[in-house]
Amino acid sequence: MTDTALLAVLLAAIAGLLAGRAWAAARRHGQLRDRLPYRVSPHYTQGLHYLAAAQRELAISELTKVAREDPDAVEVLQVLGNLLREAGQVERAIQVHQGLLARADLTRAERAYALASLGTDFRKAGFLDRATRTFEEVLEVDPKSIHALVGLQKLHEDQRQWQEAYEVQTRLSRLRKTDDSLVLGHLQAEMGREALQAGRAEAAEKAFRTALSLDRRVFPAHLGLADCQAGRDPRQAAAILEEAIQASPERAYLAFDRLGRAYADSGEPSRFVSLCERTIRQDPRDWRARVALARHLGGEGRHEEAFGLLVRAVEANPQVFLPHLEMWRTLRAMGVDGDPVDRYIETAEEAAFYRDPHVCTSCRYRADDMLWRCPHCHQWNTFVEERLGPSTITKA
Repeated sequence: MTDTALLAVLLAAIAGLLAGRAWAAARRHGQLRDRLPYRVSPHYTQGLHYLAAAQRELAISELTKVAREDPDAVEVLQVLGNLLREAGQVERAIQVHQGLLARADLTRAERAYALASLGTDFRKAGFLDRATRTFEEVLEVDPKSIHALVGLQKLHEDQRQWQEAYEVQTRLSRLRKTDDSLVLGHLQAEMGREALQAGRAEAAEKAFRTALSLDRRVFPAHLGLADCQAGRDPRQAAAILEEAIQASPERAYLAFDRLGRAYADSGEPSRFVSLCERTIRQDPRDWRARVALARHLGGEGRHEEAFGLLVRAVEANPQVFLPHLEMWRTLRAMGVDGDPVDRYIETAEEAAFYRDPHVCTSCRYRADDMLWRCPHCHQWNTFVEERLGPSTITKA
């Protein structure tokens, strides 16, 4: 199912829920109004069809016609405003939601939802102060509004207000009765990282340990804790990084550089060689372990061994720029041309380079580095290495 189709299903469900709640609330207070004529409109039916078919612009067109035919179709207006925002028409979305809030006949639930939607509009438009005030207003009307709390939490994340984001996320977890320990752990890791950058090592270490107590998979907390230990106890730093690899082996490459330094500072550089060789045996296509080992061997003057590792790394993932960069450095250090250069060029000449590709498993957003929070869908811990594989182009 596409993201748009998923949005359609979600918005339709929300609309139905709002309608049911509004009907029940109005009936309890003897205020049931006849708001349902729009459901017999062919434009309403066609709009739902377009939503289900992920044809957002056509759905907006049909639901706009419904709203013109029946100005009391509050549920349709709620959904229409959200669709406009997701389509990038934020100004129109704001107008729709502000128009809803100008009505005197909204139920409490309808008003809270429209306010929360307006806050999301403001956030999408970059009006962060107005968004914050709007979400806070929603919480005055409905302290348990999930919609408003999610929006407020994302606002704090956008502004790198990690402590506030952590507090709101904790509140959300209690309301939804969900296990959000991974997200909470990443928020603690961000607090630790900022404390470490500010020179507050004790506060940083406390935050990193709190993150790991929440979820051992919070890899940046392992890295940060190792950084706290590296200067005073490199063996302990190495042990922390080894534990990180055991907890999340797919992220091992993120610890390679730190491990190399920790082993060297501990007087045990051969342990890094053993680690890389073990990683390569476990996954022969792991180009990162080959590059890390080649870099290490190059530092010891063993350039021919490094060259062999890098050829295999380029063969495994020729579109990635980093193995090529290390290869160029190695060839220059070798001071050779001829056969080694020919072998390298033969492997790499058809490649299209990507610096260091990573992809979000939630929304497929791509980046040239590991990101712990996706800038597109705002989910945590969703980025993975994207292995592009050998070139399939055949030479003439």
